Amino acid sequence: MKRMVCLALALVLTVLFAPVAWAESTEDYYTEQLEESGAADLPEQLPQETQHTLEELGIDGTDWQALTSITPEALFSEIGGMAQENAQGPLQAAASVIAVMLLCALCNGMKLSLGEKPLGGVIGMVGALCVCTTVVGPVVACIEHAAQVVQAAAGFLLACVPVLAGIMLAAGQPVSAGSYNLLMMAVGNVISILSASILVPCLNIFLALSIVSAISPGVNLSGICNAFHKVVKWVLGFCMTVFAGLLTVHSIVASSMDETTAKAAKFVVSSFVPVVGSALGDALQTVTGCVKLLKSGVGAFGLLAGALIFLPVILQCLLWMVTLNVCAGAGDVFELKEITSLLRAVAKAVELILAIVLCCMTILTVSTAIVLLMGKGGG
Repeated sequence: MKRMVCLALALVLTVLFAPVAWAESTEDYYTEQLEESGAADLPEQLPQETQHTLEELGIDGTDWQALTSITPEALFSEIGGMAQENAQGPLQAAASVIAVMLLCALCNGMKLSLGEKPLGGVIGMVGALCVCTTVVGPVVACIEHAAQVVQAAAGFLLACVPVLAGIMLAAGQPVSAGSYNLLMMAVGNVISILSASILVPCLNIFLALSIVSAISPGVNLSGICNAFHKVVKWVLGFCMTVFAGLLTVHSIVASSMDETTAKAAKFVVSSFVPVVGSALGDALQTVTGCVKLLKSGVGAFGLLAGALIFLPVILQCLLWMVTLNVCAGAGDVFELKEITSLLRAVAKAVELILAIVLCCMTILTVSTAIVLLMGKGGG
């Protein structure tokens, strides 16, 4: 009889004080799961430039508390610093191009001629070649930089996927974890292969064809260039649509199955474990909530890090597009058709780079955002 009383007293004390003990150990559990999941090592998978930017923002890990400490002033200050750093090349190129235009306009105004033949066409061709040597080199470097950024983002995505999948599995979302891991690993590998073997050669070929079409009066390749430009945009749009559709279907079906499984597990624990079943069910819910907090922190870090990976090359492309279009407008004023055609052709190549980079950034952002939304309705 005494043993039964002691056992009952022990069970009552466990039910009364287990939530308090659990609340005290929640932070320790969160830290332990952060280290064991591999999320603490994710910053090391980022490029050095992105790591430095995160340090400037005061973020040294994937902890959600560090992410909530970011201020708008610090973020805009960092973006302004990036823009100022990337503006030097376009500004120097713009100064050189304007100088060439002024010289060509001066020569045209003097109406120079060789015998009875005016030199207007020759002056325009020579000016276009001078402008070509000024802007093509930096644009080719921009293409290579974009390919490196896309490959770095794909590597970071491949590092994030197993971590997020493991956290989702621990949070009671096995179906979502499996579908996300399978789909995003495939996407990451495809992006990495495309950026390494297809992106740079295709963009360089497009740039070369655009330049030849612009400065060579006897060769008209504008139709081929325009067709290539449209095909790439259509392909990007199609890929984005297919990816968004697959990810949406996977997330809807997987979330429903995970929610049903989680509710069934909680019901079984609460109903069929005597005396302490309700306390265990609450403890299970608390563990799940802690893991979901970890998933939110890692996902938010992935969103921020992904944006910072792409931000420098996006700013670089935007600055080059503005510079080239402004210079092309100045060429229209001076009636320098060859130089204007060249600048607009190069601007189209930069626009194509920007479209590809934004497409890859959207894939990374949308996939991470959907992971954060998975399981929000689960209880």
